[in-house]
Amino acid sequence: MHISDGILSSEVAITTAVITAGLVMYSLKNLKSKNIALVSAMSAVFFIASFIHIPLGPTQIHLILIGIIGILIGPCVFLSILIALLFQAVLLGYGGITSLGANVIIMSLPAYITYLVVKKGWFDRLSEKIKYFAIGFFPVLLSTFLLALILSLSKKEYLYASVTIFLANVPAMFIEGVITLFLINYLKKSSPELLKEVNL
Repeated sequence: MHISDGILSSEVAITTAVITAGLVMYSLKNLKSKNIALVSAMSAVFFIASFIHIPLGPTQIHLILIGIIGILIGPCVFLSILIALLFQAVLLGYGGITSLGANVIIMSLPAYITYLVVKKGWFDRLSEKIKYFAIGFFPVLLSTFLLALILSLSKKEYLYASVTIFLANVPAMFIEGVITLFLINYLKKSSPELLKEVNL
């Protein structure tokens, strides 16, 4: 899911950086002192989860857990993901600095959309297990589409690579769905107060 430096055109890199700056300002506006610890914890969760790689044929897929992160911190997800991606890029060379804006959009926007969808009850018609699965599946699907869109806007040649990337991430969508299902069930028993805002 991470785009490395040198992949995006300068126009796309600058545009996504400006959009990300606006989204992070939105996060800061909604950040409350009581949420700082949770936002920091979600940065750590994302940072660590991204390094859990699962072999799949000739390639590997990795967890991002943006569904669960999105419903737990809502509007603050842009700041949380930015921090995690910045540390990954600077400390480990994972992703890139010039592509940081694009990577933040790809990871955090679907997480925030999932938060809104769940909060507004658009998944409520689903059974409980399918609903929790969808919270993990849906944002990864959106992330993959955003990744393909940003790559294709940068260079037309990337359109073919985008199809391959999408197909490679289909198993990741299902894995994220299953893991998110178990995580939400665990949180409902251990820390139900974390899920009150989205009525889970």
